[in-house]
Amino acid sequence: MQRAPSPAARRWLIWLTAAGAALVIAAAGSIVYGATAETGCASCHDGEPFVTGTAAAAHAGISCAACHMGSAPVDRLSFGFRRVFHMTIPLMSGEGRGWEEVPDTRCSACHGRIAEAPSVSNGLSMAHATCTEGLACTDCHSTTGHGAAITMPRVYDMETCLSCHVSMSSTDCGLCHEGQLPSDRITSGTFAITHGPQWRQTHGMGDATTCQACHSAASCEKCHGPGLPHGAGFVEDHTGYAASENAQCGTCHEPRFCSGCHGLEMPHPREFTRNHSAEAESNESLCVRCHAGPDCTECHETHVHPGGAIDAGSSLGG
Repeated sequence: MQRAPSPAARRWLIWLTAAGAALVIAAAGSIVYGATAETGCASCHDGEPFVTGTAAAAHAGISCAACHMGSAPVDRLSFGFRRVFHMTIPLMSGEGRGWEEVPDTRCSACHGRIAEAPSVSNGLSMAHATCTEGLACTDCHSTTGHGAAITMPRVYDMETCLSCHVSMSSTDCGLCHEGQLPSDRITSGTFAITHGPQWRQTHGMGDATTCQACHSAASCEKCHGPGLPHGAGFVEDHTGYAASENAQCGTCHEPRFCSGCHGLEMPHPREFTRNHSAEAESNESLCVRCHAGPDCTECHETHVHPGGAIDAGSSLGG
């Protein structure tokens, strides 16, 4: 026969039940409040420079919930569930604070027709339907909501556009720019660095494959020798440029930049020809990366035929 709980145990059971019920009611109230009333974002985001940056941003008049929560009841309820008692509660799914990200669906709620025709803003014409494949809205517009307060801004950049336009041979300035001087196009992004006041020191910090959109080979060869600006297939063709008399690879690249791929000191030093046999025997695979059969037979077959010996050192610069 089961013994009835003692009066003390019953009091504890009643107290725990009441406390549990009160906690559930309070949590439910907090969820409902967070889902239907003020989100309380300012409780954490009320300091500088966040407030000033947000006030100056393009979306200053839009509520936090419109971008970070969505307008559907399930979105608001989900946010309220994560913020119980004004605390962010990570879910067991591992989503954590993922709600601070702004998915494309939130942007398209207001900008849903952006892909129907090229849009023009600040003198830049943008065809979103063809130029944003594989990108999220925030990859180019992360500062729209909070302006300069964003610690790691991501904005559209001319160098990013040229990564496709150069390969498609679509580099006519008028294709994207309207009513802008060339000097107006280099005030932000990578181009502001590579074309700024210190361009002689910084122009190599960008993507060299995009230089050809504006610069001819002749303008670059004055300082760098042949082969610049590097095209998309330059890696496959660079051997010929590096071996030319006017090559100036060393103006940008240290020797280790070459030897890191070739496995040998590059360019070969003058004494390399006299001593290259040992290197060729130990690791022939390195040689054939650059040299075809005639490079070897031109000297070696002549050596083994009577009367055909040549001074390899004088002919090859050894």
